[in-house]
Amino acid sequence: MSYRRGDHIEVKIDRTALDFVSGVGHLQDDTMVVIVGAADKVGESVEAEVVAIAQLALGTSVVAYAV
Repeated sequence: MSYRRGDHIEVKIDRTALDFVSGVGHLQDDTMVVIVGAADKVGESVEAEVVAIAQLALGTSVVAYAV
């Protein structure tokens, strides 16, 4: 699936990121999503707006903010 800036997505936060501020989750197609400021939402599903997309060697990574 393809994502663009401004898209709204639903993500379950699986764990905190290395910065201990962001939360990390995965979409159904295994795209990793970093939700800025969502470290306190581990175990919860959040709606988020995509702000950046990076194509990495291991796949696509999305950065988003919870809305």
